[in-house]
Amino acid sequence: MADERVHPEMIRDEDPWRSHQGWHGHAHVRVWRTEPDQVTVVISGPGAEFDLETVIPLLRAEYPDDTVDFFFHRPMDWTDVGYYAELTSSDDGTVTRTHITGGSLAARLGPALYATEDPDDESVGGDSP
Repeated sequence: MADERVHPEMIRDEDPWRSHQGWHGHAHVRVWRTEPDQVTVVISGPGAEFDLETVIPLLRAEYPDDTVDFFFHRPMDWTDVGYYAELTSSDDGTVTRTHITGGSLAARLGPALYATEDPDDESVGGDSP
């Protein structure tokens, strides 16, 4: 019998919303329960990167009993290359992005990462560089 990997459960998949007064496109939040006391949040969409300093503390407050890991995804389109990053916020609220591959995040979260990706993401297989 082959071992089948059990992927974390997606516990939240919001409808994309227009961020920053709609000037920069949509933003999309998805959350996975990765451990009993840990969640992983993926914030994606072209408009999401303009609101990270605002959105991260609000999302962290929604999971007060959990360790929360944050990731960002900018979908690929005809004007821009797709991008994935791990997000770290400092005490002063600034957010640092550390580039990662989409494949490394998909390995952590499973097929739901790509299955629930933004419909306008034009990256092949959802795995932006």
